Amino acid sequence: MTLYIGLDGGGTGCRARAARADGSLGAIFEGGSANIHSDPTGAEQQISDVLARLLAAEDYADTDLHIVLGLAGASESGAAARLSAALPYPNLTVLGDIDISLSGAFEDADGIVMAVGTGSVLARQVGGQMQRVGGYGFALGDEAGGAWLGRRALSAALHVRDGLVPDAPLAKAVWARFKTVPALLAFTSASRPADFASLAPQIVALDKAGCALSRRILDEGCAYLLKAIRHLQAGNAELPVAATGGLGPVLLDRIAQGTSPPLHITPPKGTALDGALWRARHLAKTKGLTE
Repeated sequence: MTLYIGLDGGGTGCRARAARADGSLGAIFEGGSANIHSDPTGAEQQISDVLARLLAAEDYADTDLHIVLGLAGASESGAAARLSAALPYPNLTVLGDIDISLSGAFEDADGIVMAVGTGSVLARQVGGQMQRVGGYGFALGDEAGGAWLGRRALSAALHVRDGLVPDAPLAKAVWARFKTVPALLAFTSASRPADFASLAPQIVALDKAGCALSRRILDEGCAYLLKAIRHLQAGNAELPVAATGGLGPVLLDRIAQGTSPPLHITPPKGTALDGALWRARHLAKTKGLTE
């Protein structure tokens, strides 16, 4: 018997699922934040716990396993190799979160995926070759991701307090939550990217309600995403674009309004977790390890 396991891990949390050789799927097991670049020790603990719970439920021998972990931070960090060595499972592969997002959206077909959740990263897959843009983490990039949006909102609220920009509903919402500058600064010094990203839904909602400050922040983030998409299209405007992640679909819809030439938007075939499972099957087949 063969068991394929996929795991999708990022700043907000991780999710794992098993697929059997007959195509049937197991339950989804969830855990906490699993960014191996920003918190490798915490990520390893969360991933180990989720895999242990999943395997206990499936009751399969280790020798039957083919595991793919798609993790935020894996592409930029030596932590991926350390994690592979630390986990006691055979046939385990660690990939970046964008790799499984591409596979989830298109499997092996051509296209562009815009993955926006806590962070952001985009990639193109053409003829089996991948090109990536962004995804360098909260400190230096992840433009338009939830953490980036949250940080921009807090910075804008401080600008309002200093009288540099007009007051707006978003700034009022920030100060309703934090009350004082010391409280806001204490939050920023103690928070992870996922904590900043907790502000993103309110930014999106206030933009829809007409808040100029929210609109300005989202305009800046969406301008970056569109620029990245155009770069990845490389002149081929017909290359399909799919959005994944908690913020991806709503931001892609926003970008597409009035864009010329229009984007060829397509729904993803599946989620990043589906992509991890597809990769596990594909890698096992490529290596001749399937039954």
